[in-house]
Amino acid sequence: MSVTVKLFATIATLCLLHRCYRCVRRWSRLYQRAKYMNQNVPSVQPHWLWGNVFDNPGIFQAGLDWHIKAVSRCRRMLVYWGFWTPCLILNHPDTMKEILKSSTISRRPAGRTGYHILGEWLGQGIATSDGSHWRRNRKLVMPFFQSNCIRKHHVPVINKATDILLDKLAIKADSATPFDFSHMMFNLSGDIIYRVALSHELGCQQGGSPVLDSLNVLTEIGTSRILNPIMANDFLFRMTSKYNMWIEALEVVNKLSEQLIQERRRQHTQESCEAATKSSDLLDTLLLSTYSDGKRLTHREIRDEVNTCIFGGVDTTGSALTWFFMDIAKHPDHQTQVQEEIDNALRDHSEDGTDCYDEHKLPYLMQCVRESLRLHAMLMPARALLGPLTVEGVTIPPKTGVMIDFYQLHHNPDIWGEDHMEFHPERFDQEISAKRDPHAFLPFSIGPHQCIGQKIAMQELKIIAIRVLRRFSLRLVKEAKTKFRIVGKPASEVVLAIRHRKGPDI
Repeated sequence: MSVTVKLFATIATLCLLHRCYRCVRRWSRLYQRAKYMNQNVPSVQPHWLWGNVFDNPGIFQAGLDWHIKAVSRCRRMLVYWGFWTPCLILNHPDTMKEILKSSTISRRPAGRTGYHILGEWLGQGIATSDGSHWRRNRKLVMPFFQSNCIRKHHVPVINKATDILLDKLAIKADSATPFDFSHMMFNLSGDIIYRVALSHELGCQQGGSPVLDSLNVLTEIGTSRILNPIMANDFLFRMTSKYNMWIEALEVVNKLSEQLIQERRRQHTQESCEAATKSSDLLDTLLLSTYSDGKRLTHREIRDEVNTCIFGGVDTTGSALTWFFMDIAKHPDHQTQVQEEIDNALRDHSEDGTDCYDEHKLPYLMQCVRESLRLHAMLMPARALLGPLTVEGVTIPPKTGVMIDFYQLHHNPDIWGEDHMEFHPERFDQEISAKRDPHAFLPFSIGPHQCIGQKIAMQELKIIAIRVLRRFSLRLVKEAKTKFRIVGKPASEVVLAIRHRKGPDI
């Protein structure tokens, strides 16, 4: 054997041994971490091999039964086992405060996580990025979400889209035929977000939209990949039929975003310098914004932020509207009280074009909105610890995954009582809320990573609720359970019957 061959054989052997050593060391650390978590943090009956993977709703179940069972047994924190990998779930204000307030003790996890999977669609938008890139871009888009912009630009757009909804509801009331209300709400939210963010008439309410259908495909497949460890693997995912659906849906959504960006660029070049510096929607804000060094966002960065805004504005508000009207239709006594409050507060206002009304003028309506959000809103941001974190006297090791489970928080019996599954708007009475921990109700999160669009979402919920309940009364025909998705969407149709308030009973 030549010297060269011996040298290569020796190098290959050393490389193999080094790789084996690193694997053994890595698995040893994982084993020690898993052993420590198993001994010190409670969990919900994990299987010895796959842990809680097959108990977790979303893969094989539609509801959120596991989360309710988990928080009823472990009311401060627990471990979710993904096979042999532990993930700490925090579900109480006292245990999650430090993580939520700080941006230095944890980061969004890398690897095959939800952020990685959604990153194929949302790129490096503010929903999936972290660190300096996230801070820089969030600061740039913030003006679009400020209160003065909402009053001047967003509210007229919301009212215009709601006009179409009211016309359609009037037809349903005339026919006295029950219908799927959730479908209308998702079409409405799609119409609003494209008008508000991009000044584009998508026409969802006039007969649906392939773009909205594609957004739904992306959300469904994205959730499946997040929940299913096999689908999360890029190689295995590309071998499935869903990969082609994913690519086709991405092309539809990206094509429209690209088209609108290019058209707006051309528009800016044709306008005067003064006109081109006045932003009216998100797209203008992105195109005209500059970094501290004078540079502007790249084309890809603009598209990422556009797609992020659309993603955040369709399913979230569509689901929230569906749940609110389902809950209010299910409880006619609360519905009547809200309608009386609206009538008294808006007696001197025209029915057309509801403006921004302060919450103190409609306190009971906002109590009902918040209670509906508490019952159904689902947000579970993931973090990876940068260093050790002590929670409830237990020191969680670095690099451990942490899930902040707001659904479990909102159904924690220690905070909301044993009747936490019931609709009781009185929970949000001002005096009762003042006695509760501010971190007990977080439908939009809190701290540095709180939802940037929460003001728009609440304004949208308020205006649509006022205008619909001022003209119509609703009755629940068929309710739906919450489906475990990125956003808590209805697992089936939400069927309502509707009538004009001055018309005959349903």
